[in-house]
Amino acid sequence: MRKLVLAPALMATTLLLAACAGEPASNTASTTPSASETASADGGNEKAEHSADDGHDHATEHYHGPNVTWDANSEVKVKEAAAKAMKLFARPDVPETQWFSELEPLLAAAYAEDARYIDPARVPFSTITDGPSISREAENPMTVTASFYTNDGPWDMMLHRVGQDDPWLVTSISSKASQ
Repeated sequence: MRKLVLAPALMATTLLLAACAGEPASNTASTTPSASETASADGGNEKAEHSADDGHDHATEHYHGPNVTWDANSEVKVKEAAAKAMKLFARPDVPETQWFSELEPLLAAAYAEDARYIDPARVPFSTITDGPSISREAENPMTVTASFYTNDGPWDMMLHRVGQDDPWLVTSISSKASQ
């Protein structure tokens, strides 16, 4: 009986280790160099070798994700989304089901699951006195922090978008005092 219990665990461990080791030999690239590998600066047929320390930026050059940039329109859109979400959040007198159903379309899925359990009566502010002011990492046009001042002090909201034309969605709202 003990062998039957250990067999699936050993098999899973073996598969996990095999996956970490890389692709099996049958799935590796051909040893025949491609046209881009064979062309050199002088027109020769040397195979281009790449390694971690060759000065070639491997991480960004081969990324094929969405082309997202930060521009004036991005800032306008994120400020609009943040202001709207914070106004909907700052309504402690609204019934819980109404509060959540109106706020939910502006929330990222993971945060919406958490926000479902927030009692709006426990939101400690009802007035936004200033904001949003936006801050972000220089190289990240997809995630920002929107800062607000409220009648309960400073609060932050994190927003994220997946693509250039995708909506900004709230990933968290928190008091700066709790950070």
